[in-house]
Amino acid sequence: MLPPTPEQAEDADSSIEKSEHPHKLRRRNRLMSMENTTLTEVITIYEKLKKGREENSVYRHSSNFVDGSTRVDIEFNEAEETIPIVPIFLTLPSIEIEKNAKNTLDFNKFKNFRPSKYLYFSEKSSLLQSESIEKLSLNFSELLKEKNYWLNIYDPNEQDFSVLFNSYGVHDLTINDIREGNTEEKMEAYKHYTFFSLRLMPDSVKDRKENEDVDFNILLFKDFIITVHDKNWPSITDILGFLNLMSTHSTGLTPDWVLFSCFIEMNQDAKYVMDLIEPEINKIRVGSKSVEMSGIMRRNFDMELRVYAISRFIKPKMRILRQLKVKCSKRIDKIVMRLLGDILEEFREQTHDLHHFNHILERSQDTFLAIVTSDQSREANEMSLVMKRISEIALVFLPIQAIGSFFGMNVTVPWQTDYYPSPMYFWIIVGICICIGLTMYLLRTRILAFK
Repeated sequence: MLPPTPEQAEDADSSIEKSEHPHKLRRRNRLMSMENTTLTEVITIYEKLKKGREENSVYRHSSNFVDGSTRVDIEFNEAEETIPIVPIFLTLPSIEIEKNAKNTLDFNKFKNFRPSKYLYFSEKSSLLQSESIEKLSLNFSELLKEKNYWLNIYDPNEQDFSVLFNSYGVHDLTINDIREGNTEEKMEAYKHYTFFSLRLMPDSVKDRKENEDVDFNILLFKDFIITVHDKNWPSITDILGFLNLMSTHSTGLTPDWVLFSCFIEMNQDAKYVMDLIEPEINKIRVGSKSVEMSGIMRRNFDMELRVYAISRFIKPKMRILRQLKVKCSKRIDKIVMRLLGDILEEFREQTHDLHHFNHILERSQDTFLAIVTSDQSREANEMSLVMKRISEIALVFLPIQAIGSFFGMNVTVPWQTDYYPSPMYFWIIVGICICIGLTMYLLRTRILAFK
């Protein structure tokens, strides 16, 4: 049997594609969307952006050039003679030059924006803000009927809870969890939405009280996503910058990407705090001889508390991501699910690093305690030597002092013949002293015998 010709194979592939179910074709298109190199580059750079650093947040596309030319790389054999390689640029008239706005990836577009109580973002409407939910748009009811949008509610009140219940059908249990706050971190799957109750890294929130947990709640629906929180989270700005690039360089902005961005920001918060404490831990290990030991142990204890706080922040997220993969993988886009799996792996690496930090701090604590014990033992030995010398000196002078005391009494003493009366009182005093001494010795012996 002869193999099919290329034309026959192409016809067969097209017939297979036509016979496939529509949702399979959509899924294939979503999987193929990662072939969009710009989209891949946006995600890669976004995952590598680190907080707390004055770094560039505007990048050029790696495959775009200002003059519209295309680069052709030259492969050569290393065994051959090395010659200077000059990139060859071929100008292709069929390729149109992109606009300058699309030649850069600006992650810092919303750097100076001040968040309002209500924030609405979608690919169609872009960014909308207002202090009243009805003032987000002239036709608010039609705005909420759109698809693929993100609604962020800051410091919710009872009116917001009423909107969530009446307009979005959010369950009473979910609303109670959001209202009460300080609930455990969890993921709950309901009929038409998935509820995520998370906590933010305390160091990433500026207006919180000391030892206060900051809740961040996510309601993931099929066509949109709602986030609710009662404290200002600066990472909202970074999420907006990422979503703006996603809406510019991708085929569609879905709620799953907002969920992905939230977990990325939480991962970056943990990385930022870990980068801060690592030099402090190394400084504790190096500077143990130059600083007072009590101060070092106090600082070591503070570092242990911070390591515990980061671990307490990471572990619930790991559990939620595992549950999401098992229970709700069909609700999440496969590409986003795969990227969330990468975040889970990064959380695991951070947990490993925290375990290493904790091990260093524990060993350091043991070392400091051993040094303190050694110093106390040395001081005790020095004190024992001093007391030994004092005892030796007292042993020399004690008999002399006793003889002088006896013969210095205001009574007649033996061998004194010039005075009257007899030395009877002297012997009475000596006898009394001997009796007291024997009594004390016998009592001490009896007490030690009972012990």
